[in-house]
Amino acid sequence: MDEDDELDEEMLDQGEQVMSILKPVTLTMILVVFIVKSLERLNDYEGNAFSSIQAYEEKDTDSTSTKLGGSLLNAIIFIVLILCVTVVMLVLYKYHCYKVIYGWMIVSCTLLLGFFGGRVLFLLLDAYNIPFDYITFFYVVWNFALTGVLAIFWKAPRLCNQGYLVAVSAILAWALTELPEWTTWMVLGAVALYDIFAVLSPKGPLKALVEISQERKEPIPGLIYEATNVKLGLGDFVFYSVLCGRASLFEYATVATAFLGILAGLCLTLFLLAIYRRALPALPLSIALGIIFYFLTRVILVPFIADLGKDQIFVQGRRER
Repeated sequence: MDEDDELDEEMLDQGEQVMSILKPVTLTMILVVFIVKSLERLNDYEGNAFSSIQAYEEKDTDSTSTKLGGSLLNAIIFIVLILCVTVVMLVLYKYHCYKVIYGWMIVSCTLLLGFFGGRVLFLLLDAYNIPFDYITFFYVVWNFALTGVLAIFWKAPRLCNQGYLVAVSAILAWALTELPEWTTWMVLGAVALYDIFAVLSPKGPLKALVEISQERKEPIPGLIYEATNVKLGLGDFVFYSVLCGRASLFEYATVATAFLGILAGLCLTLFLLAIYRRALPALPLSIALGIIFYFLTRVILVPFIADLGKDQIFVQGRRER
């Protein structure tokens, strides 16, 4: 095999690796946007599963400075909680408390698939006026949650395992889209910055987890989507989808541009991963590009298109003779 053939084969392998991650990320974002747009049908629906851990409750009448300060406080609380959970996971992993770790994750997934998954199903049935009796409803939810736990933590076909990982990500992401608007954007920015610290800092908890895992030559216990030779934590799936879900509450144009920004950032991250061949934070580039594309579209593109439509101005390309 000559050098050109080896180069072509390597590029093909890298392309397959990129697509193996882009497909589930894309599917997760589409599911979240579908759920968010579907539940807009419910005029009387107002929910926020995370209201109990928010220090500030956003109101439309609040001033910009109040919203900024309050959302920053909420973001700090979220980051502190994420840091605490990560540190606890690190300590348990360091001292070989595997049963505690897996017990914790199994309970969390059961509650997420059963409670939040059941809530999503109930609201969707209500939104589309689909009749359903309670006995069948609880039977379906129970089997969905139980099968999901078995597929994720025990034995199941690879496609079933990956499907449930996508479902877990989509359900949690939808729950996070219920956060107030300013808090959502502040949390996304804060999480992206935290990801840089956690993965790249010498004292970062995720960096420490990776180093211990490499020393022991064993996988990190956690909810991780693995395709070919690329691994992506479900937290990355979740926050990508939160951004798209929040964008869908404004216009479809903002969804499209945020979606493209996230995928562009993820491709850049995978490209850097191929170069440096070390653990890299997957959130910063995607979140940064997604937010930039969203606000550029919302502030510039959408008003521009609206003005064109209002003034009945149409752009037509020149035809070649």
